[in-house]
Amino acid sequence: MALKVIETHVPGNLAAEAQDVLAEFSSQTWTEEGGRYGKIVRAVLGAERSGVALDALHERIADRGGLLILVEPLDAVLPRPLATASRSRDEALRSAAAVSREEVYASIADGAKLHRDYLFLVTLAAIVAAIGLSYDNTAAVIGAMVVAPLLGPNMAMALGLVLGDLPLVRRAAITTGVGFALTLVLAMLLGILLDVDPRTPELASRTQVGIWDLVLALAAGCAGALAFTTGAPTYLTGVMVAVALLPPTVASGMLLSAGEPRGASAALLLALGNVTAVTLAAILTFLWRGMRPRNWWLADRARTSAWRGVLGFVALLAILASIIVFSNR
Repeated sequence: MALKVIETHVPGNLAAEAQDVLAEFSSQTWTEEGGRYGKIVRAVLGAERSGVALDALHERIADRGGLLILVEPLDAVLPRPLATASRSRDEALRSAAAVSREEVYASIADGAKLHRDYLFLVTLAAIVAAIGLSYDNTAAVIGAMVVAPLLGPNMAMALGLVLGDLPLVRRAAITTGVGFALTLVLAMLLGILLDVDPRTPELASRTQVGIWDLVLALAAGCAGALAFTTGAPTYLTGVMVAVALLPPTVASGMLLSAGEPRGASAALLLALGNVTAVTLAAILTFLWRGMRPRNWWLADRARTSAWRGVLGFVALLAILASIIVFSNR
């Protein structure tokens, strides 16, 4: 069980109540003098309880005085903390994300930023993938998927739609679009330099589009969102998302420069379908995990944004799936 320390800064008259709230989730709580508002209440608890604990603190304390909450990971503690949640809290735990929305937002929002390192990693991934596809080097293709930073922008777009955070959606969409365009252009240039043979197995497999490819992308999107909301490592799910997005995009650019428009269009169709499926699955998973704005006045906007996103991506995925089925026939 991963552990975290929740450090709550509150005025002195609210310290006892803050400790009572945290005691519902942890057997190890204590209060100290100091901090920003006069008292510091600390608790050691399992990471799977941090999200609901923060919600409870905000509901009980936020509107009644100063409140500052810090959440930090904890490597170990002796004795191990005992779970002390009540029945109602247990029900809330089963229906909510293990990691608080603030932690999820902080980890995902950084991945939506368009910066030099992101462009550099996309460039490296495209180069390695192009060489791997051209020379039928499976290991190189896998290495490219490890390098590719494609998980963050897709998860950020999904989370922004679920929370009604339109600036985050726009930022993620721009980052995704720039990364996709850069990958495609680099693949076209590399296709001119490399000896591209459309019959190469690694390359030809990206032109064979089927419904099961979309199912793979749906699973990848779900796994990515689950990794962020449960606190699990995201590097493996990042590779899984890159499996769906990077190779077909690179294959499309290389085949286009090699004078194979039919194969290039099939690979591009696969890439677009995978992007759509990954984002749709992430939206649905975030909704299932209970990700929503903390403030009630943002709830309606977030609900509208989320379901518009779901309907839009479902419609787009249905169109792309129809094209795939029709093209195969």
